[in-house]
Amino acid sequence: MLTARQLYFEAVKVGDELPPLVKPPVDRLQIARYAGAAQDWNPLFVDEPYAKNSGFPSALAPGMIAMGFLGELVVDWVRGARLRRFSARFVKIVWPGDVLTVRGRVTDRRFEEPGRYAIDIEVWAENQRGELVVRGLTTFQLYYSADDEARQRAGGAPLVVTKEEEDARLAKLSRAQPSRPATAASRPLAPPRLPQPPAARPAPSAAPAAPAAPTGPAKATPPSTPRAPAARAPAAAPKVAPKPAPAAAARPRPPARAAAKKPAAVRARPAAKPTAGKAKAARPRPAKRPAGKEKGAIARARAHGTARKPSGKKRR
Repeated sequence: MLTARQLYFEAVKVGDELPPLVKPPVDRLQIARYAGAAQDWNPLFVDEPYAKNSGFPSALAPGMIAMGFLGELVVDWVRGARLRRFSARFVKIVWPGDVLTVRGRVTDRRFEEPGRYAIDIEVWAENQRGELVVRGLTTFQLYYSADDEARQRAGGAPLVVTKEEEDARLAKLSRAQPSRPATAASRPLAPPRLPQPPAARPAPSAAPAAPAAPTGPAKATPPSTPRAPAARAPAAAPKVAPKPAPAAAARPRPPARAAAKKPAAVRARPAAKPTAGKAKAARPRPAKRPAGKEKGAIARARAHGTARKPSGKKRR
């Protein structure tokens, strides 16, 4: 006989979230019942004075109570599946009066062996302040489909489905459904094309503004239009011509002045040299006078024919 609410492997997807489970506040009676059922008589759970003397504000709630809430959520969601693993890690202390909310999510979906299918579900619990209290991980083995469950309960072999066949089945389902949303997607694409022609409308709005100006008295005074361009043309020509002229005349003037100064300095230097030379030449003049008299005597002797040729030998 099949269960009333059965979960099969073909209907599970990675990322599916479990409906949250909100538990009533944890009270002292629930703690006492757990201690009696589990035979866990820890004084921190049942003895209030002892817990305060140990440094706690009050008695604690066993962490296994929060872990039991995790199991309650997943077992109620995967009714009829086989539990293969259940682990938990306690993060924060649960106090009497805390309201815990349990949540879960499918994290993995895999084909283990021919005819065996498993899923991993991550579960956690939060208190009324949104603080993480406990986190756990569960692994379940599921029937692939209702046909697979019927065959195994009748004593037959399990239904074997490979991952390739599963992907092909999902592809067929996805191809059959997107035909309708395709038409809906094409509708929003049409409106963006319509606003393009209105964008060109501002151009004709500027056109009527142009004829509005000539309709006035501008037509009665046509000679004013040629006068304006005639006055602008000559005004621009003289402004550009005088600017380069003074700049070219100012540049050649400085080299001309420098050339005039250089020859004046050169003339002043040789003027001082001849004065010094004349003073030096005036000193040997008295020694040259007798030499001139001798030349005059030799010239007179030649004229009379009595002059003798000087010999190269010196007198002793």
